[in-house]
Amino acid sequence: MLFRLLALAIGLISFLGAAAHAQEEIRSFDVAIDVKQNGDIFVTETITVNVEGREIRRGILRDLPAYYRDDETGGNLPYRYKVLSVRKDGKKEPYSREANGYAVQLRIGDADRYLDYREHVYEIQYRVKNQIQYLDHQDEFYWNVTGNYWVFPIQSASARITLPDGAQNTETNIYTGGLGDAERNADYTRIGDTHVFETNQALNAREGLTISIGLEKGVIDPPSLSDRGWLWWARNGSLTALLLSFGGLLMFYYRSFDRVGRDPTKGPVFPQYEPPEGYSPAAAHQIYHRMVSGHDGLIASLMYLASKGLMRIEVDESNKKKTTLTKEPGASAADLAPELADLFEDVFSKKDKVNLGEKYDANFTAAYNQFKSTLSNRYGSAYFKWNPGYVIAGGALSLFAIVFALIQHSYWTWWHTLTIFALIGLNGLFMYLMPAPTRRGQNVRTHLEGFRLYMDKAEKLQLNSVEVGSDAPPPMTVERYETFLPYAIALGVEKPWTKHFERLIPEEAKAYDPSWTNVSSRTFGSMGGMTKSMVSGMSSGVSTAMPQSSSSGSSGGGFSGGGGGGGGGGGW
Repeated sequence: MLFRLLALAIGLISFLGAAAHAQEEIRSFDVAIDVKQNGDIFVTETITVNVEGREIRRGILRDLPAYYRDDETGGNLPYRYKVLSVRKDGKKEPYSREANGYAVQLRIGDADRYLDYREHVYEIQYRVKNQIQYLDHQDEFYWNVTGNYWVFPIQSASARITLPDGAQNTETNIYTGGLGDAERNADYTRIGDTHVFETNQALNAREGLTISIGLEKGVIDPPSLSDRGWLWWARNGSLTALLLSFGGLLMFYYRSFDRVGRDPTKGPVFPQYEPPEGYSPAAAHQIYHRMVSGHDGLIASLMYLASKGLMRIEVDESNKKKTTLTKEPGASAADLAPELADLFEDVFSKKDKVNLGEKYDANFTAAYNQFKSTLSNRYGSAYFKWNPGYVIAGGALSLFAIVFALIQHSYWTWWHTLTIFALIGLNGLFMYLMPAPTRRGQNVRTHLEGFRLYMDKAEKLQLNSVEVGSDAPPPMTVERYETFLPYAIALGVEKPWTKHFERLIPEEAKAYDPSWTNVSSRTFGSMGGMTKSMVSGMSSGVSTAMPQSSSSGSSGGGFSGGGGGGGGGGGW
């Protein structure tokens, strides 16, 4: 009895010790490959794994390489896999297929089920297109049987390669070990048209078995027309798509530009001595700049309203960033252009005195935003069309072509990069060319360019020496200067316009003291100083009254792992 208990204890200890030392491994990795006459291969991998619940819990991962080396071009070509079946222990097993970097990963198993701790046999069948290498002196089947990226050791591995009937091989080679090794720890036998390769010692993790078989030329058919077409597209499809996109985009842009982007015929620009009739300084600013640019349009409009006696502008002499706008009693802007009338009413809608430069003013901000919206609506599309839809469509087409090329390409060349830069450049060019003035806008802007030229070059035209009533430009006067100063600010030429005033009629300039502001030539020493102070003060005041944004940053020459096939796997 004691002897029996002792034997039972020894057996139990032996069992527990063996269980404690059991490891997750691939007990056998047997591959059957049927090479077809058209160069396709059918692969059946039978993988026996021991499951201990560590790496392998629900199933295994089989990583098949996504690309292989294209010897003709030096690039990479995608493998064309078709998974035919996946089974475990003789029964159909669920799996998913997904791209994982440079691998096609088969995740085999059910996420809701754990495996029993024992041996399990997985069988994976798949087809791969065009896996024969057509060399000058022979054809070759070169295949990485197991892959070199398994995280488990492989106790034994074998490959049974069946060639087409009557196929004569010229040589066979075996490679084992890690990636790049050329060990030959495997045996080779031939049975009829079947070539058998079997390892004669275990493979460690990240070691594999690779074989190659040289064949007489003519045994395997050359690539078919459809195969050659696929190869051409795999090699050149990415660049072809980019080039076709460039050509199509160029044609699209040219036809769109010819239809909506060409500028109307523009007349000659010569000095104009009056602004276009019926256009306020704000309208002149919007049409000339084709948008509200900075605060000049607003400042010019406020100055214009003040010069018409509707309001008074006072710049704080001790703090030039503070400006006060005061509505004159009984003032009405009903007879002015709608954009000016609305601005006047909105600015003084809640109080008759508005202080700019002290803090954010919600009412003033709303008035300013409405002013810009009114200008855009009244003097926008009727005078200038941005035609954004064409540029957006062209940009979307370019983006689609670039993304397609990145996904499709087998290898990247400088031609790809050059074509992408050409696409970007083409979009940039027509982003500039596509906007165009309307006929009305072209005529008014040409007039404004001439008027701006006049204010910019007034002194050279010797305006103070001409005779009244002649066809020559009118002489400079205080009234003329003051009338056109808001336009000069709106068009960005207030400095030369003021200098002309000072130089052409210096005495009047020194005594200039407008009633609609506390700023004068006397208080600031010169007309230039006066104008600069007024514009600078109002600009600072307007900026302070607006909301502030913030930002934050927070043949014997092979090796293990060469040829087609390969990959690896693990558990999950």
